Amino acid sequence: MKRLRLLGVLGTGLLLGTGCATRHASTAPASAPADTDEARLERAALGLRGPEREASLADLEKLSRQLEARVGKSPQDARLHALLARVEFLLHRGDWGLEEAERALALAPELAEPHYIKAFLRGGGDQPEAALADALRATELEPQRSRYWHLLGTLYLQLDRPAEARTAIDRTLALEPRNAQALFLLGLLHMDQGKPQEALEAYEKAREAEPGFTLAHYNAGQLRQLRGESALALECFQKAADLEPQDWKTRAKLVQLHQALGNKKQRDTEREAVLLLHQAGKVDKDYFIRDQFQESGRNVMVVENFELVGDWAKRYEFQVYEPDKEQPAFVVSLGSYAFANAFVREKNPSAPRVFHLDGYYPGNVHKTFGFFESEPSYDETREMLVSILRGELKPQSSTNPRQ
Repeated sequence: MKRLRLLGVLGTGLLLGTGCATRHASTAPASAPADTDEARLERAALGLRGPEREASLADLEKLSRQLEARVGKSPQDARLHALLARVEFLLHRGDWGLEEAERALALAPELAEPHYIKAFLRGGGDQPEAALADALRATELEPQRSRYWHLLGTLYLQLDRPAEARTAIDRTLALEPRNAQALFLLGLLHMDQGKPQEALEAYEKAREAEPGFTLAHYNAGQLRQLRGESALALECFQKAADLEPQDWKTRAKLVQLHQALGNKKQRDTEREAVLLLHQAGKVDKDYFIRDQFQESGRNVMVVENFELVGDWAKRYEFQVYEPDKEQPAFVVSLGSYAFANAFVREKNPSAPRVFHLDGYYPGNVHKTFGFFESEPSYDETREMLVSILRGELKPQSSTNPRQ
């Protein structure tokens, strides 16, 4: 598993406390008056994930001003400092939240919440080792608070300590079985242990517990795609795209899956969406993975480059892998090279751009399978690649430095 800096990714869920998945697990105790500071804070925290977000932010701002005024009158009240710390924390004012947490702990070191806030902010600031002591202290002081265990598990993941992470995540789920973020972390740990079925089950539970959890949909979709369950994978990625329509990687997955299902119209629509995101500067690469499929016992991954640039411009690169290999055995590309176009335009300056289909093999072996006076479509190019893999399309020319 590629280790993730998960505090940044899952920070929103952590901010909301234990109620982030179920919307009721972290509400104020029933015996608490409806207008207490704690109750107001919890209501606002729960509202940050839904359509009432703006109203909740306004409530938190109002509570922040009120608490500041009261702290000014009672600077030795550790509880007020702790409440203000969490309010600033929820408002993403980390420096202020950390200052208030420190003040609260200076007055009352046994308060769990300021320890949690310090741990969260330091972990999110890429200081997981420094955050660990406070996270552990929070769980010692209030062991029934599931979000404290959740944060501890996340920090252990950051520190690449999966055994301790699993223990903390199990404690989280024992206290709150439908904590979507904890279920997601459990899925990551299962993947790290080479257990994709268990990982998928965890991701599916996370999706069910929190339908707005984009990463859970995305990761479940990836595993479904690897299992060849294209229709189910498409459903997962479509939900992720509905939640984050500007995420180009999810759109690229939709291109792949519509291709696999033969939905060429939808495939082209999604590809156009990827191209538009690229034109808007919202894609951080010069290419995207257009297609993935199996043919003649080999795995094929197709790279589509957004632009034809340079002397050795390529539109598609079909990377062909032997089973269970991480490096391609060879690559077949549809290219449009400067020297070929210069040669053609010497005879006809108005000639369209020419393309050719080439295979590149170990030992600097090169084979040319076709030459085209205009750019062939993707479907035409893919059919030629399949014919090459089946041994049906033979090279028109080849070079082998060893011969």
